[in-house]
Amino acid sequence: MQFRYKVVDDKMSLRTGVVEAIDLESAKMFVLNNHWQIIMLEEVKKIDNFFLKRFESKIKVESIGSFCSQLAMIIRSGANMVRGLEIMQSQMSDRRFKEVVRTLYLEVSRGNSLAQAMRSCQGALPQLLINLVAVGEESGNLDSVLLSMAAYYDRENFIRKKMASAAIYPIILTVVLIGLVLLFMNFILPEITGMLSENGQSLPAITQLMVSMTHFMKDNFIFLFLGSVGLVLSFLRLIKIPKNRYALDALLLKTPLFGKNIKNVIISRFSRTLALFLHSSIPIISIFDSMENILGNEVPRKAIIKAKERIINGETLNSAFGQEPFFDPLVIQMMAIGEETGRLEELMEEVSNHYDKLVEIGISRMVALVEPAFTVLIGVLAGGMIISIALPIFSMASGLKQ
Repeated sequence: MQFRYKVVDDKMSLRTGVVEAIDLESAKMFVLNNHWQIIMLEEVKKIDNFFLKRFESKIKVESIGSFCSQLAMIIRSGANMVRGLEIMQSQMSDRRFKEVVRTLYLEVSRGNSLAQAMRSCQGALPQLLINLVAVGEESGNLDSVLLSMAAYYDRENFIRKKMASAAIYPIILTVVLIGLVLLFMNFILPEITGMLSENGQSLPAITQLMVSMTHFMKDNFIFLFLGSVGLVLSFLRLIKIPKNRYALDALLLKTPLFGKNIKNVIISRFSRTLALFLHSSIPIISIFDSMENILGNEVPRKAIIKAKERIINGETLNSAFGQEPFFDPLVIQMMAIGEETGRLEELMEEVSNHYDKLVEIGISRMVALVEPAFTVLIGVLAGGMIISIALPIFSMASGLKQ
């Protein structure tokens, strides 16, 4: 639950904010522990809570990795977890995650386990982390689990940043292209057409086409904008239907430029997560129950569900996954060797590292192909605009000479 507060802090300044707590008493304890004087403390209304939950749940992977690493060090040092969470809360720079740590501090100080405290954060923390923390607390290896999770999220953060950096160049070029088109449509083209109209000259075909397109877009801007918004909303609604979502994800995997990279990212994540679960000694069926929703694509999710059913019916791991075309032969072979030698965890980690390298190579190749493609696109469009300007100017100059 979330509670909105208005207080006077220890510096006699007015302070407002929102705190996550299991009930009103927990929220009040948080305020009193900070030595604040309560002016107003109330539960956030349902409609506000909906938007706040959507906002607060977007925790950075980087922050989660840092949290796991710091908490593991605190536990290994023998310090009290409540005191450790209190220190981390004061040092957190991520405002959203600071609220999460504050909730963990309140719940653990009330005697709840760390996993129970994480579940009270209303979806702000990944279910994968919560499940493994629960296993770590039961087995007494919480510090080891947290270090493994820190490495896992650090790697996830690295891949995401790598993919984001690959998108920077196309985004910049797209913004430049839009700027050029707007400049041309609103300033340059009207001046040229005005000059030709005053001289009574007809426009060349390419210039007339540009003028017609400009007038159409200006006259129908509202309809074009609303139509675009409607198409986007309809698309987002349609892909929520499982059948449509599966078809879209299958199409993405077949995309020539991006499909292979997407598949490599998914297999790397699958292998690393499987190794992580095996390291924590979780039963194999529970592993795949948890893995269904962390791959981010319906095709491998369906494959895992089918493979899990075969494993329940007595098939080996490599046999169950070998019947699913999504998984590469290398993954299946490593599963078979791992099951035979008892080194499945180690080999899955090696597979993950191998696919991580493939992802880095794939992203580099993708950038190398996208950059010249966008350069050519901008060159063609800019050239077309220059020609549509130059032709009437040359036509007008020829008319003056005659």
